[in-house]
Amino acid sequence: MRLFLPLLMGWMLFRPALAMDAAGAACRLFVQSVLPGLFPYMVLSLMLVSRMPAAMPGWLILLMGWCGGSPTGARLMAQRGMKNKRLAVSCATMSPMFLLGTLGGWLNSPGAGVCILLSVVLGGYLTGLMVRGGENAAPGAETRPLALGEAVEAAARTMLLVCGTMVIFRVFVALAAEALPRLALPMATALEVTTGTKMLSELPLPLPLRASLMAGATGMGGAALLMQNRACAPGQMPLWEQALWQVVHGVISFGLCLGLMLLWG
Repeated sequence: MRLFLPLLMGWMLFRPALAMDAAGAACRLFVQSVLPGLFPYMVLSLMLVSRMPAAMPGWLILLMGWCGGSPTGARLMAQRGMKNKRLAVSCATMSPMFLLGTLGGWLNSPGAGVCILLSVVLGGYLTGLMVRGGENAAPGAETRPLALGEAVEAAARTMLLVCGTMVIFRVFVALAAEALPRLALPMATALEVTTGTKMLSELPLPLPLRASLMAGATGMGGAALLMQNRACAPGQMPLWEQALWQVVHGVISFGLCLGLMLLWG
């Protein structure tokens, strides 16, 4: 790592225009597609959860995580002091607004957006059922109610984390793709899911296959989503295990979406 990081820094200095264009594209995508839906919801959800009793059920965290999109679930789990592998895996789904509005818009098909949403959410739930150890997790602790300003500040820090991971991985993808252009799509999909799904939406493939690939990519989430969830709720499980469950989530989401798209089409 001590050799890789100076190399990457030098590469950015050598190709400043490429790095800045990639960072700017990630920021625009964040502002246009992620921030509007995620930030207001996260503020309100943090305020609500801080007012819930200590015996707050896990299914309510799961539901709120699904509605807000990752890393909402992880952030709420951390606020409650919850350690639950199954819940952490099941909550790692992207925002319904992003899946329906952004991905459906990129495909020019609201129906495809619905299929992607259903596949990713159901895929997360099914993947969570496969996780062992979650049923023995300790309940969360009661917390002090958050004022609006405190919730805004906490949500803003989380959104900065989301934007930062999107930027750094988008820059890395742009630099690596310049040297290995044939690997641009798989690298983008594996590292930064919003960039990867945008590229998948533009492939010259039939709509059912494009939608299914995008469902698989969003189910997997990529490295950026993995880092966001681990930073918001550390200590849930080892890195390799969390990454493995994200891959399983992606595979299940792909299969479910392909079936739904073929039935719908």
